[in-house]
Amino acid sequence: MPLLSVIIPFGLSKERSYIQERVYEKAQYFKTDEKIEFIFVEGYSSQEHNLKTCILKNNHIYLKDESQKEYFSQGKCRNFGASYANASVLLFLDLDCFISFDSLEKILKLIKIKNILNNPNALLVLPVVYLTQEASEILKEYPMDLWDVLIQEDLISGKNSLVKFFAPSSTSSLIINRHKFLEIGGNNENFIGHGYEDFDLFARVLNSCLKFEKMPLNLNYDSRNWNFYSFKGFRSWFSLLGYELCFYGIYMYHLWHIEPNQNGYMDKKHKNHKLFYKHLKKIKDYSIDPLQISSVKNTKILVIANKKYNFRALSVYLGKFVYKSLDELAYQNKKEIEIYLQEEKFDKILLDKNIYNEDLHEIFKNYLCVYFELGILPDSWLFYKDTNELYDRRYWDIDLDKLQIKEMQAYITSLKFEEKKKILTFIQKLGFSKDDDLHKIVFYLKNELYSFAKNDGFYQIIFDKKKMLMLGNCDKEYYSLKSFVYKPYLYEIKRVRFFSKILEFLGLNFLLSLISQTKFYRLARKLFFNPRDFFKDSKFYKRHNNAN
Repeated sequence: MPLLSVIIPFGLSKERSYIQERVYEKAQYFKTDEKIEFIFVEGYSSQEHNLKTCILKNNHIYLKDESQKEYFSQGKCRNFGASYANASVLLFLDLDCFISFDSLEKILKLIKIKNILNNPNALLVLPVVYLTQEASEILKEYPMDLWDVLIQEDLISGKNSLVKFFAPSSTSSLIINRHKFLEIGGNNENFIGHGYEDFDLFARVLNSCLKFEKMPLNLNYDSRNWNFYSFKGFRSWFSLLGYELCFYGIYMYHLWHIEPNQNGYMDKKHKNHKLFYKHLKKIKDYSIDPLQISSVKNTKILVIANKKYNFRALSVYLGKFVYKSLDELAYQNKKEIEIYLQEEKFDKILLDKNIYNEDLHEIFKNYLCVYFELGILPDSWLFYKDTNELYDRRYWDIDLDKLQIKEMQAYITSLKFEEKKKILTFIQKLGFSKDDDLHKIVFYLKNELYSFAKNDGFYQIIFDKKKMLMLGNCDKEYYSLKSFVYKPYLYEIKRVRFFSKILEFLGLNFLLSLISQTKFYRLARKLFFNPRDFFKDSKFYKRHNNAN
């Protein structure tokens, strides 16, 4: 199994003829091997092609998202690829972006060092250098193994003969644990057309995975571009992780391309913009449904419990969950419930053991039922079909080696008195010896039977004795002010921000965030920081060019 899956979305159109060439280039440049696999995901294409043959010929994976019928969606392609990926770590790479073999090798090493494979909250994000139109042609004159040094020297020296602008965070090119990506729902597919689905995802990822010693002032403020110098607004929040890879010397490069508005792809940008701000304002509570692995994408499960448990992680490996309380079902007679089950076509019933009764048994007798309850170990859950042989001696009566015995002793010692008492009572109730069998039974429960959840997140899932997820922990990663990610902002953070406190007290920060989200503010900043591009992108200039 590879360590990393790189997901590359694409969709062809006659207006963007360069895309076909770039798919060919990437398929031939990259090499799928035992460490890394490349997955090319085709979304909506309005032009015929034979790229699948080229992709497969170079030993890569080709996928087609048949659900894209009218427009191309980067987000849907990324989600689709993640469901089918074989590696436990994902990297999303846009077709317009280039990353060198040297950088990929460093990323593979960082994945191991940061343990992203087993830590769902460890992640990386690539900084991106946007190249000029001329640079994209000049680079072709040099071997690709020199591109890193050429571009970075141009950027760091400030010459900017190749660089159009620098974004400390690409937001879309995440290196993330696959389970975490699927659990938080991936890209929100309500973003249609160009823009902001990557911002939306990155905000949810940061909120879910990381804790920062200092957060930027006024998170809702938008500087509208990456030319900012103050620790204020969500872009400075986004930039922190990008600076981390800058210090490792890892960059991604965005190659110049034309931006035609085929099929109205660019028309939805303003609507997406407003949707992102709406979600950002409630980022602490904002979530979307989890995604599923490919084998259960069409599986549907009814969960019956008197409270709504956070089973998002289970949904990733079992299917789409529909939650119903016993009270909701109580208003319906047996016939009505049976009709509901038939219409919804549930594949499985997940039932809270604490509310199980004979009436439910009779209704669900023709369905596969799996029961759940809390385990006897702290933070543990038990999911099972039948308890008859669950604790049979043949399952747990195995000889433990010295290391395993030592681990069990340390684990039991770490428990509180009441927790230990609960375990001993349980063992005696089963008729086993608390002296001879304690370590073996706890080892069995902990490693072969129980699922574990902490802080509303599962880090181990064993479903009816089938191991689906075995992670180290689910604690958030912490960035202190000592971390280099704060270097660009450290002076501002450490000095007294008296004026900022006054703005906040008077409510002017809120007003500033509203102004920053307007088109006027965006254009004003563009005129101030990049007047050449301001006039170049103006409607008058574009009309004049098209006329010529």
